[in-house]
Amino acid sequence: MEACGNRPPATVPALEARRLTLSWDGGSHVVARDVSLVVGKGELVCLLGRSGCGKTTILHALAGLSRPLGGQVLLRGQDVTGKAGNVSYMLQKDLLLPSKRIIDNVCLPLVLAGVPTAEAHERAKPLFERFGLAGCERLWPSELSGGMRQRAAFLRTYLMGHDVVLLDEPFSALDALTRADMRSWYCQMSARLGISSLAITHDVDEAVMMASRIYVLEGNPAAGVPSRVAAEVKVPVAREGLSAAEFALMPEFLACKREVLSHLG
Repeated sequence: MEACGNRPPATVPALEARRLTLSWDGGSHVVARDVSLVVGKGELVCLLGRSGCGKTTILHALAGLSRPLGGQVLLRGQDVTGKAGNVSYMLQKDLLLPSKRIIDNVCLPLVLAGVPTAEAHERAKPLFERFGLAGCERLWPSELSGGMRQRAAFLRTYLMGHDVVLLDEPFSALDALTRADMRSWYCQMSARLGISSLAITHDVDEAVMMASRIYVLEGNPAAGVPSRVAAEVKVPVAREGLSAAEFALMPEFLACKREVLSHLG
């Protein structure tokens, strides 16, 4: 189980937020102010903060599902502020439809885009082995373990056809051992596929294990204190080639975790 490697941002970022100011409902209650972040091509970045600090609100703006009160969202240098359909978005739950077999669940993005079902199946079938789902095509969601369901959800997300993926705490519903395995699997898979990822989490260990850089949010919007990026923490390259368990015992891991915690307050 390998820890993720560092990938420095390219000259033109895959995804960039410039001084976003956001509200929960488009009204005057500001949730986050002047949030700026960058995700380089092929990089996995984490946005970390306490529950209720506005992480999902930021993700919605990056996905174009809501329009910020101020600021810009750039995709490969192009302004996509308030425009949906340019990135893939995976939610906390797998949301597999219990009435559809796995092959039909993962093909939903293609079918909804107008691809005939038979053609969608042919496109998806070669990917089942790559995603660790060989032999699961005709199974029902209830027949899969939590980790396998999550892999199916990732495959469905991948079939949306975008190389920038937003992840809203996708491992939070899994048990600790499965969560660790899925983190490692996603890191390896996203690197192999050339995917650029921004994952939000409130788990410090998870962020240090996965990301090349961590943006730490501070604030309490419910108390009238808008969230902001308190720090950008670079994860040490010492984890290169180490398993997650080995890296967790390294002084560099503990130092990085200590730095992140110091910014959380």
